[in-house]
Amino acid sequence: MKLFASLRNLQILSIVLSAIGLADSLYLWWTKVAQAHIVCGVGDCDLVNASPYSSLLGVPVAALGAAGYGALLVAALWALAARDDAPEWLTNARLVMASGGLFFAAYLTGIEAFVLHAY
Repeated sequence: MKLFASLRNLQILSIVLSAIGLADSLYLWWTKVAQAHIVCGVGDCDLVNASPYSSLLGVPVAALGAAGYGALLVAALWALAARDDAPEWLTNARLVMASGGLFFAAYLTGIEAFVLHAY
């Protein structure tokens, strides 16, 4: 695929996806705090957002997501701006953050499907 042929295009894709994830997490965090109705197309999102699984040690899971996506966004912007001068560890840090987020999201999706039966 030519679209992903250049590293710059991958960096931009990473920035766009991180910004979308950040916006979504901030919206879900706001609905949790404001106890507002969630606009969503699949399942019972209000049930999920009101469940005990929507917080971890008293912190809303959406806030953790916002922090994670925010960190990924900053790291992606840094990598794009630095180009060849980016520290070597930055790529590994981004991979670890994204992988951790992926596995946590998979765990939460499993809770939604098999524990809360929200689908």
